[in-house]
Amino acid sequence: MYSDGQVALAVDVMGSDLGAREVLEGVYRFFRHAKWNSVRIIAIGDREILDPVVNGRRFAPFRHLLTVFHAGETIGMDESPTKAIRHKKDASMVRAIELVQKGEADAVLSCGNTGALVALGTIRLRPMAHLERPALGAVIPALESKFVLLDVGANPTPTVRQMAQNALLGSHYCRTAMGLPSPRVGLLSIGTEEGKGNELVQETHEILKTMDGIIRYVGLVEGFQLFSGEVDVVVCDGFVGNVLLKSMEGIASQLKAYLKKELLGNVLRIFGCLFLSRALRNISCELNPKRYGGAPLLGLNKPVFKAHGSSDREAIEHAITIAARFARGESSQQLERDISRAEEVLA
Repeated sequence: MYSDGQVALAVDVMGSDLGAREVLEGVYRFFRHAKWNSVRIIAIGDREILDPVVNGRRFAPFRHLLTVFHAGETIGMDESPTKAIRHKKDASMVRAIELVQKGEADAVLSCGNTGALVALGTIRLRPMAHLERPALGAVIPALESKFVLLDVGANPTPTVRQMAQNALLGSHYCRTAMGLPSPRVGLLSIGTEEGKGNELVQETHEILKTMDGIIRYVGLVEGFQLFSGEVDVVVCDGFVGNVLLKSMEGIASQLKAYLKKELLGNVLRIFGCLFLSRALRNISCELNPKRYGGAPLLGLNKPVFKAHGSSDREAIEHAITIAARFARGESSQQLERDISRAEEVLA
């Protein structure tokens, strides 16, 4: 963060499935709706594509908050992360990470290749002391509040130690980004009884029970408990988390489509919808995955955020908001103390 309190966010504009223009539209929406003028965006990508849009009339009021940084290459979604990192030194994602590494930006946001982003973040920005691997977290809407689900794809095959560290990371994120002073942490399993779950879950459960005072561990939780408001952080491996996240997004979209089809089925129902319009708008807003599109890569020395490759301008706007809010309020000192305390247990 700069001396004047301004936060600089490096946005990989070229990583989106929908193209650079859609990402820039998300940047425009953020500037138009933002309640603060202390966030500067560095748009990283091909100048031939970016300049005509950024230099247009609509961006004129925000030009002092927007900088274009040229990068001539792009890492594709289907590319091998290791090969891409090795051979594409001028890729937009690489340049975005480098800006944070050099201290010229405070956080990174990318819609691009998840494997490449995790690898680049881990290699260039490094995990915090004693942490082995970063974890991708996602904020999920529940009945009364929200909960953080992690890992959702950074590490499909974690060790017990890494699962326990993920519980710390999720708890810290809940405190700093969501304002919960003592988040309740649960471990996802196929039952809540002792001995339920596979070997990874059982061993992680035993470790987390000994971390009282460092995290607020409430025990094993099943899938149907996630949305009842019983937990604030849900820990699982990256394979399960990624499948669960995409399944929830699919169900939310299907539910909205089903409600629309049924409620607009005839004139009488349409008339009844007039009396329910406010409630239906609230439900639609809460179930909208775009509101929760920015997934933090937790555990690195600098903030890195991943958005869906298919994120549209609305999702990009919300992802920028989440990344900027976290970069402005981030405090790693408490997390470092918790990690040091947890080392005594994990050793």
